[in-house]
Amino acid sequence: MNEKMINIFIEDIVTSLPWNRRKLYQFIVSIEDCLAKQSETKEQFLELLREHSPHHQAAKQFNISIETTLRVMQDIEDEISEKLEKRLNNYKWIDVTEHINGTQISTNQNIQYFFITS
Repeated sequence: MNEKMINIFIEDIVTSLPWNRRKLYQFIVSIEDCLAKQSETKEQFLELLREHSPHHQAAKQFNISIETTLRVMQDIEDEISEKLEKRLNNYKWIDVTEHINGTQISTNQNIQYFFITS
């Protein structure tokens, strides 16, 4: 499975979340992404996570307890995983190269066209 397609599916799933859950998830993930970009090693990333604690920042930002933040994030991640698995099970590539090339005046034999459905 193409990592880019997985990320597209995840983005779509996150977009479909209720507003408050989506904003909490995006807030935490954006901090984690920022910390990951600053890190050169896994250990450095984990240290930055401990120092900056995205979950604590989110709890403060959204005025909820850290326990609620952790529980809701776990629920969101479970929901995303479940929906992603369903999409991946239904994910199909359909080669439509012959149909596209049949309508073109000149074709490039090195290009394939796919219709992706889920």
